[in-house]
Amino acid sequence: MDAITHTIIASIVIAGAWYGGRWALRREARSAFPRAELDRFRELMMAINHMGINPEQHTQKATEPQQLDLFAHEDQA
Repeated sequence: MDAITHTIIASIVIAGAWYGGRWALRREARSAFPRAELDRFRELMMAINHMGINPEQHTQKATEPQQLDLFAHEDQA
């Protein structure tokens, strides 16, 4: 078996293990918790995941570009 075939088979096995584990975890969660509690948890996780994606809009007029100081100046150090 050459390296490419081995890599393809290993990738398929890892993907199967990953998705099989996710499926088993969801099946166990569905049987252990009521539907309403799972829905609340799903909404909470979605809110946490999207916290950094859509930050609040700042209404600030951009009259001129803002210069960022990357290094401390001699007079500030």
